[in-house]
Amino acid sequence: MSHTADYYDYDDGPDDPCDHEEYEIDILTGRAECSYCPHSWYATSGQIAAEIEHHRQYAEWEAREHRRERIVSFFAPITGLVSWARKLFVATDELPF
Repeated sequence: MSHTADYYDYDDGPDDPCDHEEYEIDILTGRAECSYCPHSWYATSGQIAAEIEHHRQYAEWEAREHRRERIVSFFAPITGLVSWARKLFVATDELPF
């Protein structure tokens, strides 16, 4: 079975088993579903804990990214003014590059 296919070929029987390397876990029900074939199973408590930790880390990253975007947008008018003033007062032949 090709793991790059977006569908499961039912003709692929036991000669080409799926390794279930990529799967998604529903942390509310505890069910895990393979991304390549229709197989599903109940995840272990360790897998569920790892998935919850992954969600927690992603939420922290997202909060940091939103905070960074707010800071950048707050200072955008000031940096734009500085950039404009630099172009106005610095002669182009005096630039070091």
